[in-house]
Amino acid sequence: MLDFFKPTHPFESQTLRLVAEAQQGGGDVFDIARVCRGLEPGDKAAWERAWLALAESTEAKAKKTLAGGHQQSAMQNFFHANQYYRMSDVFLGAEDKAKKTQRFIKSQENFRAAAKLHVPPIEIITVRCGNEEYEGYFCHPINPRRGPWPAVFLIGGADAFSEEIFFSGRQVLERGRALLLVDTPGRGSSLYVKGIPTRYDYETPSRACVDYLLSRPEADPERVALMGISMGGYYAPRAAAFDPRIKALIGWSGCYSVLDDLYLFCEQLQPTLRRLLGGISDAEAREKLKAFTVEGVAQRITCPVLITHGADDRLMNVDGAKRLFREIGGADKTLTIYDDPHAGGTIHCSHDYWAHNVPYMLDWLDERL
Repeated sequence: MLDFFKPTHPFESQTLRLVAEAQQGGGDVFDIARVCRGLEPGDKAAWERAWLALAESTEAKAKKTLAGGHQQSAMQNFFHANQYYRMSDVFLGAEDKAKKTQRFIKSQENFRAAAKLHVPPIEIITVRCGNEEYEGYFCHPINPRRGPWPAVFLIGGADAFSEEIFFSGRQVLERGRALLLVDTPGRGSSLYVKGIPTRYDYETPSRACVDYLLSRPEADPERVALMGISMGGYYAPRAAAFDPRIKALIGWSGCYSVLDDLYLFCEQLQPTLRRLLGGISDAEAREKLKAFTVEGVAQRITCPVLITHGADDRLMNVDGAKRLFREIGGADKTLTIYDDPHAGGTIHCSHDYWAHNVPYMLDWLDERL
């Protein structure tokens, strides 16, 4: 049986991540708990079977309710199925590339079926960057004020893709802000389907995404915020350092050096990072990741910045968040470290504290843009 409330195993940590997203419509906590009752930490075959079975049954329910004319129920079930398909592939390795791609496509299909039923609209978009094209979503805000919309560009982490992190950023829409989600290099469809690996100079694909955002007549160019979650806590600062159009930056975790703060800090992440880099060896990854740093770059960040990080984060070293914070060049910067295990928030991305951390971050943003 898995205990996702106090996770001590990767199975439990991944489940807690899903539970956090379930608060925003990314699953049902009771369905999740029922799956956990039948699983033991480390049994990857049982994990895959259980989540795949739940995904398939939930998708079938979505299709049945849609055929019956119940669009709201269908949307909810399509959203849930999207997440359960993602869970079924979490612990598949590089040798299961074809299966991972298949599961991603099923996840994407279900998300897009839900998006068609969502009000306000969730538009499927593409962003061009040189010879590459990225897929994503432009999500319209709920009850926006008159005039151009403020917008948040949310960048996910190492194994996150747009169809998942929608549930991380959904509260942005409730604040009257548009939400841009794009599968930038090394993430989602760019990696699973197109084979585009990650890159150190994330300011380049990010710039293309901001170009797209500002091509939208609805978007307010003076109120564009950038948020990076998990390893996005490296990607987003790199982007903000080189793009003055970004007027505020939120690091939902902070990272100074991907090599030091992730790869060498957390051994269990090493296969994932090697896959993101294009399926390279350990030695090649250690060499390539030397460039994945904000050293000499963080000083260029002058917009308002907020970084939140758990003091007991086992995946990303909290010292990296502190070092990033120290070197940021702007005067308006805040670092919030959650260090009270009784209150919550001390773990990676503060998954057990989202009812408090997410409103805190969005309140901070409301005060600045």
